[in-house]
Amino acid sequence: MLARLFGRQSRPVGKMAASSRERRFTFLVVYSHGKTHRMSFSLTALVSVLALACISLVALGAFVNSYIRTSKENQELNYLYDVAGIQEMQIQYLQERLRDISERLRQAELVESETRTMLLEEGLIEEGVSEMAATVAARQVMAETTSRSGRNISRIPPRDMALALESLEQAAFDLDGEIASLDQRLTDLRERAEEAVAYSRARPSIWPVQGSITSVYGWRRHPITGRQQLHEGLDIGASYRAPIRAAADGTVKFAGYEAGYGWCVRIAHGYGFETVYCHCSSVAVKAGQQVKRGDIIAYVGSSGTSTGPHLHYEVLKDGKNQDPMDYLPK
Repeated sequence: MLARLFGRQSRPVGKMAASSRERRFTFLVVYSHGKTHRMSFSLTALVSVLALACISLVALGAFVNSYIRTSKENQELNYLYDVAGIQEMQIQYLQERLRDISERLRQAELVESETRTMLLEEGLIEEGVSEMAATVAARQVMAETTSRSGRNISRIPPRDMALALESLEQAAFDLDGEIASLDQRLTDLRERAEEAVAYSRARPSIWPVQGSITSVYGWRRHPITGRQQLHEGLDIGASYRAPIRAAADGTVKFAGYEAGYGWCVRIAHGYGFETVYCHCSSVAVKAGQQVKRGDIIAYVGSSGTSTGPHLHYEVLKDGKNQDPMDYLPK
């Protein structure tokens, strides 16, 4: 019984001993001075360590990769921020240039309008839209369109922003050059217009008095002496004390009494023009006085050598008498 019992019990113990045996790995470290160190690991422990090492390496690789990618993204973001800052400065610069262009266009339009009004008032041009006004208007529309593009630039996709800014800068540069050319043309036009108006206002061009012509310019028999002589002016019959008006802008050279001419006014108008108004009943100006076309300078009379109330009117150019009829409106 006991032997049988003990024999039954011995077999399980042998199996347990056999199953409990596990492979182990031993590492022997030998130092240069001869001392050794033994390290022994079970297969399970070694596998665990290797697995842990692999997991650690994978995690480290993922971290390093994530760090590199994040660092690169941060660099790109910093670059984009720098680019955005530069583009914002470019936009502000463009907006300032566009405001300057708009103001210059407004000034150009004002100069053109004033010049045109000046010429219209003098009768040197006719009503209608001038080519210069149309040019100014077209440039105004172009500037406003470009300005609106500058205000709406935030709607442009970021990838197209640089190209859009370059395009706007080129448009602003082109506009600036065109406006500079326009300014020069307007300046030249204004100078020529002022010169034309000054000449026009210096040129005798209105009837000095309302009345009928009693004697024209040229050779005639003098009504008092009966001798043939050159009549250097135009006689205009009018009622006594009718107002006599300056035929053009100018400066009074003489206002007083002359033998034969009676009460007389002489006006220098510039550009070699001079007018003379004789046989007046009285004068209303004095020497040195500035007068405008249409101003009353004297009144019709019959002073001096005269047969009745009338105005003897002369026009001189560069000191030579001209036919007044050549300067009077028909």
